[in-house]
Amino acid sequence: MITNMNAARAEFQNRMDAIKQYMEFRKVGGKLESRVIKWFDYLWANKNSMDEEMVLNMLPEKLKAEIALHVHLETLQKVKIFQDCEKGLLTDLVLKLKLQVFSPGDYVCRKGDVGKEMYIIKRGKLDVVADDGLKVFVTLGEGVVFGEVSILNIPGSKMGNRRTANVRSVGYSDLFSLSKDDLWEALSEYPEAKKNLLEKGKQILEKDNMIDEEKAKAEAAAEEDTKATLERLETTLEHLSESLSGLMAEYLSFQMKMKQRVYTVEAKTGIV
Repeated sequence: MITNMNAARAEFQNRMDAIKQYMEFRKVGGKLESRVIKWFDYLWANKNSMDEEMVLNMLPEKLKAEIALHVHLETLQKVKIFQDCEKGLLTDLVLKLKLQVFSPGDYVCRKGDVGKEMYIIKRGKLDVVADDGLKVFVTLGEGVVFGEVSILNIPGSKMGNRRTANVRSVGYSDLFSLSKDDLWEALSEYPEAKKNLLEKGKQILEKDNMIDEEKAKAEAAAEEDTKATLERLETTLEHLSESLSGLMAEYLSFQMKMKQRVYTVEAKTGIV
């Protein structure tokens, strides 16, 4: 056990030394270098240095899913929009959760940024602050979820896929993140769940008067047009594929007939 602990410490120290050498080479220096070193110290002190994804990838998919469900399912079920989702979707999502560690004063997101991830606070506290960074509106704690609406692409949202608040880490904070791409990849297999999530997201925005009905209608019409265009393209591709198959069959038949005629001519002239 001691040998394994020493090996883990040595590996972690090597990674930290490599970062230090890089910062010296690039002349980073000052406060930024100090923040990076303190971040590594925090990781080691809180046992976050382990590469969870690498460890889980050594397991077969079934065991990997069961462990992820055991560790993360309760956390994911705290997300209001996921509370009634079927277990298959939740299983897919927990396997995609990633742990991120933020340093004191780090902005997790800023108002107006494009939303690419949603977050669940595992440990620590975060302030929702004004644009000047001075006024604190509210402090978020363990288990709180934020950023989920901006990755859903709710039709008619006045903010679109933009963040609606500035969120800053008070001390060190550990957050689970779920990327927009991972969410939509999982939802592609669950169309009914996708429909329900969009409806829940719309209800959340409507409470805050953040839905533009005209914009929603225009986006819905545009989506229908896109679907119709895609259906027409698919139909056209099918016809082209059928025509190509027919032409290929005719070509092969013609090629075979020509070979037979050449063989017949060669036989008559004594070439073969």
